[in-house]
Amino acid sequence: MAVLLLCSGADAQNVGAGYRTVRTFKCAEASQGVAVDDEYFYGIGNQVIVKCEKASGREVARWEEDNPELIRHFDGGTVVDGLLYCSHSNFPEVPMASSIEVFDTATLEHVRTISLGIGSGSCTWIVPGDNCWYLGFAHYGNGSNGAEPLKDNSWTQFVQYDRYWHRVQGWILPKALLEQLSPNSVSGCLFLDGRFYCTGHDATKLFVLDFPPYGMRLVHSDSIDIPFHGQGIALDSEGNLWGIDRRSASVLCAAPVAE
Repeated sequence: MAVLLLCSGADAQNVGAGYRTVRTFKCAEASQGVAVDDEYFYGIGNQVIVKCEKASGREVARWEEDNPELIRHFDGGTVVDGLLYCSHSNFPEVPMASSIEVFDTATLEHVRTISLGIGSGSCTWIVPGDNCWYLGFAHYGNGSNGAEPLKDNSWTQFVQYDRYWHRVQGWILPKALLEQLSPNSVSGCLFLDGRFYCTGHDATKLFVLDFPPYGMRLVHSDSIDIPFHGQGIALDSEGNLWGIDRRSASVLCAAPVAE
């Protein structure tokens, strides 16, 4: 049965002009990204997800899979209508293959797989749109870990799927942004008010991308300072931006800086 997609509570918020860290939670499992809802954050690692209270950081549930033939590399996630949608790939294996893994946020029980197979690249993020989904598929510079032969990060693309998981259309990244990200790609993303707010793998920036007036190349319109070195991000219903810090094995909550 098809279900009408609803935007998460964060979609009603605006992205700030900058952010400062206001809370830090130790969470060694969150090596790839974080998702949030009203009461909890979800620390996401390669093969593990931990559900923790936003108020205290206390872990209340965990899901884990040790077999890399089944789960190899979660990247990030987003919560929509009580379900956690996680981007998953076989990174650093080639050829690249991807899936979306869906969990019940109440119990962290796995409820569904949408297998995307081999095709667009390594899926690093998923966000809801207006009755659709947007997914990011990364590619990496030649010689980098996980790179496919004869391809570099210019093969990265953002793809729109309808609610039946049919591909609708896709876009590539601006050349100047690809140079900034090189040899890596886009690792996290928000979609708000018709714009993409993206993170890379290293820079403490949110890269703002707009749909082009024509053609297939997105437009890099702005960059926003954030306190995270890339990876999977989330925006909560209060307008706080969440991310991870690998060096301190932490999940960070950042509040918007007053203009």
